[in-house]
Amino acid sequence: MTESEFQAFELVGALVVVLDPDGRIVYWNLPCSDLTAYSLEEVRGRRLWDFALVPDDAERFKAMFATLLTSQRSSAYANCWVTKAGEQRWIAWSHTLTKHPDGRVQYVIKTGIDRTEGHEVLETLRASGARFDARLAESGRLYQEARQVADDLREANQNMVGATIRAQELAETMEAALKISEDRERDLQAVAEFREMFLGIVGHDLRNPLGTIVMSAEALRHSGHLDERDQHDVSRIVANCGRMSRMILQLLDFTRARLGGGFPILSKPANLRDVCRNVVDEFGAAVHLEVLGDVTGTWDPDRLTEALSNVTGNAVEHARPGTVVLVRAHAGASEAVVEIVNQGEPIPPDVLAFIFEPFRQATRRRSTKGNLGLGLYIAKQIVVASGGTLDVRSGDGTTTFVMRLPRNARAVIPASPPADAHP
Repeated sequence: MTESEFQAFELVGALVVVLDPDGRIVYWNLPCSDLTAYSLEEVRGRRLWDFALVPDDAERFKAMFATLLTSQRSSAYANCWVTKAGEQRWIAWSHTLTKHPDGRVQYVIKTGIDRTEGHEVLETLRASGARFDARLAESGRLYQEARQVADDLREANQNMVGATIRAQELAETMEAALKISEDRERDLQAVAEFREMFLGIVGHDLRNPLGTIVMSAEALRHSGHLDERDQHDVSRIVANCGRMSRMILQLLDFTRARLGGGFPILSKPANLRDVCRNVVDEFGAAVHLEVLGDVTGTWDPDRLTEALSNVTGNAVEHARPGTVVLVRAHAGASEAVVEIVNQGEPIPPDVLAFIFEPFRQATRRRSTKGNLGLGLYIAKQIVVASGGTLDVRSGDGTTTFVMRLPRNARAVIPASPPADAHP
């Protein structure tokens, strides 16, 4: 990896710090500067423990850093950073090594997430947990595993530095632990309630600031006091807040699907014509709609809109320029069928094998929309939870996703993947 390639880290929403084998800062991205108020030029060539860490963490980090240089695998770590103004922020880190061809360490890449607010909440809950008796000790252990999985799943957003595989392994470990602990149902219920509270805190604390940013940016955009360049910049702020909101929703959906037993489905009489029309309106002229026959049934229209939007968005993104994506809904004997067809480069067979798995993206085109690789996975889980199937075929210049929905199917909970499966 060359220094010019570090600019790619500006696309990552997390903190990214690149250190040389002596522990000196080679590069850090704008989120690091935004958090600490130190510019890259102020910190380049300095060691983190000389200015960014509290004394206790500085000594522990120096010892950990020496060990990290000889480690054969990535590691996770958390410590306190001190900003230029003296504020302390709790950061969760993962580390990845890059090496020269001869095996010598070239750089240590640290990827971090600011978890100050969540850390304070967890510290408060941990203190109150001392009142539980010894019978809840096993539940506490399972909670710690669940919290570690949630942390690693969020770090998986930085999959460009290798955290994805570890996050999946820990998720599967947690699922296996839940299966062998069915005899502790009462204790696990307490853990589940805490998990939902934690997800609620995360969703609230992350999305509320985004809402405030969007409202402020919209007010600026319609104030009439901005020139053309400022209008463009404000529009980019609004668009990127929308991207971040969708990424947060996808991560919360993914966490609920993997940790909470699947998607809740609220079935009621629905018409796929209306569902498809809402999705087509979302994408405008890029999508053409055809509806044939009776496509009514008992489904959750909101969840089906989400699933169809994810698949259609994927089709629009990978369609050949100048072509239109076709959404065709038609009636079967006991089911309704929706086909999403685009024209473009066929999906390679080795990509088709994992197209519906989380944190996987086809490499044939780099996404410019902040895609986490969760859209098709979430769509598949929603359709399966509705009692249906979602499949794909690709060849001869077209790709077709086929969604089959029984008209009066009972909602089901998708089976979790086995503990030894890897995404």
